[in-house]
Amino acid sequence: MSTYIRYCFTISILALVLACGTSRKINHDYVYFNRGADTVNAQQQETTIRPNDILSIQVASKTLNQEQASIFNLPNSNGAAQGYRVSQSGLIEFPVIGSVNASGLTREQLQQQLAQKLTDYVKNPSVLVRLLEFKVNVLGEVRLPGTKKFTEDRVSIIDALSAAGDLTDFGKRDDVTIIREENGKQIFHKVDLRNKDIFESPVYILQPNDVVYVGPNKNKLKNLSVDPEAQRRTSLIFSIVGVVISIGTLFIFASN
Repeated sequence: MSTYIRYCFTISILALVLACGTSRKINHDYVYFNRGADTVNAQQQETTIRPNDILSIQVASKTLNQEQASIFNLPNSNGAAQGYRVSQSGLIEFPVIGSVNASGLTREQLQQQLAQKLTDYVKNPSVLVRLLEFKVNVLGEVRLPGTKKFTEDRVSIIDALSAAGDLTDFGKRDDVTIIREENGKQIFHKVDLRNKDIFESPVYILQPNDVVYVGPNKNKLKNLSVDPEAQRRTSLIFSIVGVVISIGTLFIFASN
């Protein structure tokens, strides 16, 4: 009889373990965004300045007298360059000159605009504009998802995916979506990494704060296609069976 009791006890333990194992929560949040946008086919666009961008602006004179340009250069703080943050209205506050529109311009366009405004204060001015922060969020089926920071201001989709460790085995190469804020709205651009037209897409060159999302392929979707209700019923059945076996085992043991 003791062998029978041990057998029932073992069955009871296995039932409870299986019940706990099947009750684990399956994460169904693998689809982060609406991926129904159409593939685009247009010429590349240069990176443009946007609200909340932080700009490094250096002014120099093409003459030997650099003192006239010093007032327009922010001092370094603890070895780090200071920058001008673009306001929500697209403006920067520049010394002496005052408010200057920057949003929507490329670096070269802003350089030219500032150089023209500085001609009354600096002889033969030269202006260099750089982005101090270039961040892109890479999510979905990539090996290292998260926020990626770049020191250069010309970042492509390929650069972002490389920084994220490339696609996982479940990443769908024809289902990559770029989410970009334009005029206060989130715009979805879908691109196909397998198509050479990607290099002509207006989103191939990314903008700061773009989101790159890689969708899952059918294998990933199949692996995650678990019916939560069926899973709950199975877990409940195993739990009940385990309890019944345990009670039966204790009853047999007590009767002997």
